[in-house]
This record gives sequence, C-alpha cells and structure tokens, in this order.
Amino acid sequence: MRILYDHQLFSLQNAGGASRYHYELARYLGSVADARVELVLGFSGTAFPFKGLASERISVTQIESKKPPGASRYILNETLGNGLALLRGKFDIYHPTLYRRMPLVRSRRVVVTHHDCVHERFPELFRNPGRVMRAKRNSFAAADAVICVSESSRKDLVKFYGVDEKKLHVIHHGLSKLDRDPAVAERFHGERPRPYVLYVGSRASYKNFGSLLKAFARCKLQETFDLVAVGGGALREGEQVAAQELGIEKALHVYPVGDDALLAEAYAKAELFVYPSLWEGFGFPPLEAMSLGCPVLVSNCSSLPEVCRDGAAYFDPSDPDALARSLAESVSLKSSSSRVIARGKEIAAGYDWRRCGQLTLDLYRACLGN
Repeated sequence: MRILYDHQLFSLQNAGGASRYHYELARYLGSVADARVELVLGFSGTAFPFKGLASERISVTQIESKKPPGASRYILNETLGNGLALLRGKFDIYHPTLYRRMPLVRSRRVVVTHHDCVHERFPELFRNPGRVMRAKRNSFAAADAVICVSESSRKDLVKFYGVDEKKLHVIHHGLSKLDRDPAVAERFHGERPRPYVLYVGSRASYKNFGSLLKAFARCKLQETFDLVAVGGGALREGEQVAAQELGIEKALHVYPVGDDALLAEAYAKAELFVYPSLWEGFGFPPLEAMSLGCPVLVSNCSSLPEVCRDGAAYFDPSDPDALARSLAESVSLKSSSSRVIARGKEIAAGYDWRRCGQLTLDLYRACLGN
C-alpha cells in the first residue's frame, strides 16, 4: 500500500498539533510491513524530525529552508510536489495534510482529516474565511473518507457541511511523551522562582488569550503569581499594551518558541494550566499538562470535555466573569486535589499514537476494499 502525505501543512507552519499528528502517523506506518509512506514536504523548516524517519518503508523529500511559513513557500512547494507526482505513478492512498489537493497526484482513494470548524463558527476573527470554507467543502465532497479528530469535530462537520455520515470516522489523536531534562529544569527554575499560571500554544483570537490576561488581573494574581506563555511567538503590540493597562506586565513572561524539554518543565512546575479557547477540534496542551501532573482549567465547550473528561476543571468562556471566578478557585488545585491530578494522568495515558495509527491504517484498508 503506497500512501502519500503532501507539503500543505508544512508550508504554512513549522510546528503545531496537526504537524505532530502527521509525523506520528508516518512514524507508525513505517513499522507496518505492507505500507510504503511517501512524505513530500518540499522546502520546510518543520520542528519535527521527519528526515529521521527515512527508511526502506518511508521516503522523505524535505529541503531544509529558513524561508518563513506562508504563501510563497506554499506556492514553491506546490510546484515541486506536482512535478514529483508526475514521476511517482499512482498511489493507493492520498492523504492531503490540509484541505486542497495537488491536482497532478493520481491515487485510488483520497482520505482527509478534519480538525475543527473555527472559521465557520467565528468568521469575524479571520481575514478570508470564505476561501478556507470553499476549500473544505470541495475536499469533503471529493474524499472517499473523512477522519474527524473528535466526536465534537464530527458533529460540526455535519452541521456546517452536511457531509454524508457514512464517510465520517472519529479517530482520536495520541499523545507524545514529554521527557524532562535536568539541565533545562535547572535553568527554568532559575528563571521562574515565583509560582506561575501557564498557557501554551497559539494566541490566535479564538484562543481567547486576552480573556486570560483580564481574569489574571481581576484576581490580582500578579501579586503572588506569574503568568507564563510558551509558544505562539513573541507578544504582539496589542498584547503588550493590554498587559500594561491591566498592570500585569511585570508578571507576564513569554517563551516565543518552546521545544519538548521546555514544555515538559513548564507543565511540571506550573501551579495551574489554563486553556480558555473558544473552540477546539481536539486540544493537545490540556492533555500534555495532565500527563505531567499539572492541574487543568479549560473551556466547557467543543471537544475539551470529550477529551479531558473528569480530569480537568471547567468554565464557560461565553460568561465574562466565569474565567476569573474559576481561576481564583482553581489556582490552589495542585496542593489540594491529588485525586483530580491522578485522574488527569490516567486519562492522558489512554491517548496512544499506536492506536491512532492502527485505526487510520484500518480505514485506509477499508477504503481499498482490503
């Protein structure tokens, strides 16, 4: 079985949950005797070690590039990917990494993964949501099967696109182990002597980071706690201004890029992890926090209750006062609620990439009639 993963996602991002998903799928499939995986990433600066996967069963076309993610890298890789597709014959499965298809790829079946419907639910937060939605609609219509990363994302797909439910298959992600590094621990502890509340990931508008800033200030946590954000790039000007106006700028500390070792230490040392996102298709950071014994406070909407279950505390992100109330109540969970922390670790341990990979392989085989 020949399986193709294309450049799209890796042209537009260097890191992120969706990139990790495709890395873990390829790594699992490389252990399957009858699978041959071809990864055409093109010019890429991805943080994931795809080249290390290269073997008899996995072909990796990746050219290290410092060119930033975006449209110009996408166009370059689209040209390269289509050229290579002409030379590589017909694949059994083409699994595009986003919602467009390289037109010169020939395949027996097409499988796509649906992550979330944030563009559909919050179009006002995006520059050109119509273009994304048109691409999705065409992709879902042409696909032989659609993987939904949660039951929540499956329901959204039916709600917004009316996709034939026979095409839809819910396959949860796995969770990658984050190992702590003593050298990173020593350095991080020196930088962060005060207790802190943690936020991880993108700070796009729908992630609702601004509400966390306001709630943190409203609770006056800056008097005894820091607020640490890992990933998502440097603070934007609007975030800096908001922190100054709220009087929390000295308590706010940002690590623009976080590798796995830094993330592991940040989760393990935090008093509380907060994820105020307005909508998620799955949600890796809360599970990562749970796996490292960090109490978790998350929004009570979308996939988060499905994924985190009773291993987290919840609040209503549509209620302007709810986050501040819940934050004040939850900041002492680490010292007062060992049961919730133990349950969080148990739940996180149940998300396994091998299971995700096997279920995905089963779906590929079903699409081919095997």
